[in-house]
Amino acid sequence: MTTQLGMTAPQVSRHPRRLREAQLVRTHRRGSVVSCRLDAGAVERLGPDLLSVLYH
Repeated sequence: MTTQLGMTAPQVSRHPRRLREAQLVRTHRRGSVVSCRLDAGAVERLGPDLLSVLYH
C-alpha cells in the first residue's frame, strides 16, 4: 500500500491512528491485518454536511 500511496509506512499508519484518537473510525484486527471503518455516528455528530462529503 505504501507504494500505491507514495508514502512511507509510518506516514500511512499515522492517518488511521489520528482518526482513531479522534474516535472517528473503528478498527478491527485479524492477525497482523488491521481494518478501519468510518464511525458514521461519530462523524454525523460533527455535522451531516461533513458526512455527506466523506461518502461522495
